[in-house]
Amino acid sequence: MAPTKRFVYQLQKILDMRTRKEDQLKAELAGSIRTRDLEVAALNTLVEKRGKAQKSLEGYLSRGEVAEVQNTNLFLQNLTGKIDNQNRIVTKSNLKVEDVRKKLTQASKEKKIIEKHKEKKNEEWKEEFKKWENKLMDEIASQIFNRQMRKKEDVLQEDTRYQENTEKRKLMLALKVKSKKKF
Repeated sequence: MAPTKRFVYQLQKILDMRTRKEDQLKAELAGSIRTRDLEVAALNTLVEKRGKAQKSLEGYLSRGEVAEVQNTNLFLQNLTGKIDNQNRIVTKSNLKVEDVRKKLTQASKEKKIIEKHKEKKNEEWKEEFKKWENKLMDEIASQIFNRQMRKKEDVLQEDTRYQENTEKRKLMLALKVKSKKKF
């Protein structure tokens, strides 16, 4: 049976599905990283505000401004709560990034397995197609050889018949000449 003229991979839909899954996970990873970076930037902003507030507090303490010291302490306590909360958010974001990265790694492995399988099947198809082509060429060469041999046989038979006919004519002429000599 002749193989198809071009390679058709039976599991192409699965490969396409795994490629789409990998692409989706890449997009999800990029989104997770972007979100994490925004959360880290927000944390850094809060830490900077705390640093500035602590410097202000030191200034208020040195000048003896009690009301400003109390307000700044409340602000710092509130800010510390926000920083703790933001640290938890950043930790969750990091876990999300790692989780998506693991899923992406697994999806990439699964896709590579199918790609390797496709390459192997393509090589097998190429070998099968090459064998089929060689077999076809052998058959064509055999047919050409047989046709040429039949032509040679036909020419030989024609030559043999021609020689036989020539010999018959010669014999007939010889017999005619002999029979004329008898009379």
